[in-house]
Amino acid sequence: MKSRRTLVTLAVTALAAAAVAVGGVPGNAGPTPDTAVAQPGPTYVYKVHAPLGTSTKALFAKGFDVLEDRDGDYLFVLGGANTGQDLKQAGYTAVVDEVLPAPTWEPPSAKAQARTSAEETYYGGYRTINAQWAHLDQVASQYPNLTSLVDYGDSWKKTQGSGGYDLRAICITKKNAGDCALNTNAPKPRFFVMGQLHAREITTGDVAYRWIDHLTQGYGTDPEVTALLDTTEFWVVPIANPDGVNIVQQGGNSPRYQRKNANTTNGASCSGTSGSHVGIDLNRNTDSHWGGEGTSSSPCAETYKGPSANSEVETRALQALWKNLYKDRRGTGPTDAAPADTTGIVLSMHSYSNLVLFPWGWTTQYKSGNDAPLRSMAKDLATMAGGWRYGQPGEVLYNAAGATDDWVYDALGVASFVWEIGPSSGTCSGFLPAYSCQAGTFWPKVKPMLLYSAKKAASPYGGGTPNPGTCAKQTNDADVQIPDGGASVTSTITVAGCTGTASASSQVEVHIKHTYRGDLVLDLVAPDGTAHRLKSQGNDSADDIDTTYTVDLGGKARNGAWQLRVQDVYVTDSGFLDSWSLTV
Repeated sequence: MKSRRTLVTLAVTALAAAAVAVGGVPGNAGPTPDTAVAQPGPTYVYKVHAPLGTSTKALFAKGFDVLEDRDGDYLFVLGGANTGQDLKQAGYTAVVDEVLPAPTWEPPSAKAQARTSAEETYYGGYRTINAQWAHLDQVASQYPNLTSLVDYGDSWKKTQGSGGYDLRAICITKKNAGDCALNTNAPKPRFFVMGQLHAREITTGDVAYRWIDHLTQGYGTDPEVTALLDTTEFWVVPIANPDGVNIVQQGGNSPRYQRKNANTTNGASCSGTSGSHVGIDLNRNTDSHWGGEGTSSSPCAETYKGPSANSEVETRALQALWKNLYKDRRGTGPTDAAPADTTGIVLSMHSYSNLVLFPWGWTTQYKSGNDAPLRSMAKDLATMAGGWRYGQPGEVLYNAAGATDDWVYDALGVASFVWEIGPSSGTCSGFLPAYSCQAGTFWPKVKPMLLYSAKKAASPYGGGTPNPGTCAKQTNDADVQIPDGGASVTSTITVAGCTGTASASSQVEVHIKHTYRGDLVLDLVAPDGTAHRLKSQGNDSADDIDTTYTVDLGGKARNGAWQLRVQDVYVTDSGFLDSWSLTV
């Protein structure tokens, strides 16, 4: 298998092989978030042979920092130079996959809770918690007819009188009577997005920041956003774990790898290095099968489940907020389904691995009662993202009990997803991608996924009333022969009865049987005659096309005759258009 990265040298491998096994045991108390103490380094990523099943379970149980990444039968573990020997002693085969440099101390310009500037940043442009909270205040002040701020609780450190933060959410919609109220009788469906439940997953907080701006700045100027805000409530928690994020940002240009919250009640002696950190994993702490697979009982482990289910104030505050926003519409059995007309979606953004996940995460023994529509939506999202993997966590990654996405579906029946944003290799991989990756890579990919999900919030299981801002997918499955090296052919879908204009993330799903797809050129022709190139000629010698293309049709009327135009521009290979679908 090819390596995920290119940073490892032979010298690093030799160093890891010679390391003495002294890690994995709590040492001196770790540095507090506001103390200028650098993490010893370097930090290593180990590639570990751990097929799904017993090997994966044991890896978590032994307290290793298992990353949200899988390559076939291999998982990846974050640790120090000695972790390789620890893995070997535990019975695992592991090789160094990457070495990360020792961090240097360069703190952000301000600390604590002073909401001074929405532009206070660290690590090249990532907003501090101060900046995130200042941004919420600015947006609420600038768009009072669209926004409402909600303080839904306090972080652990704040409850202890030792700093800490308010837990904050923002509701965004074109406000009318009853909108953004903390009750379950909302007149509009609700789409809830959460970032940085795991503190070190800094991409997710930035996506949340941009999502807030896209919605508020787009109302009245972007037809798609305007239609959505007229019909949908958007809830955003940009940082769900502020105490943990404060630890991360104290590293300045070398952010710290804190994953958990900052609760020191258990494991106060954790070293703060190489996967030995204080805190409880907020994504293992809920009472949805708490303590099951993918969790650890070791207080210093990154997947430490906590002393009891729902032990953390951040966990309980989120659950209370969700209970105030969504009705409980599901039974208690693992295969009980929520009714088809259940509304709402809750999305928890994580990084990394390019995955779309949905319940159940605690097991693969059962599929949820709403598995079919959840799986269908996940497939659409994965295709839209350009080929992400999708499935229950245990199908594509590993089982993880006590997670928030399981809790939302388990307790309330609400459609619930996790997106693991970011590749496993390349320039923009990992927990700490360069800030330039946000505008250049992640936001252009994730924005259409968010808009698609928002439109599904009114009827994620297919039994409700579609959002007026959406138009159902339509299909033409009549076969059309494609002349070999000849003139173009067309197939028509006529859209009628849809209101408003088409989406900036419209979907064209194409299925063509052909023996050399590089010869094919595809265009979507709008009712006004405008052609949108879907695929150009290339040197791809593989057979067939089974692809969903995302097209910006914003501003065009939905209703009318849409054509898929196909031309084979070279001789000797032949085929036919099997079917195509359009969602405008």
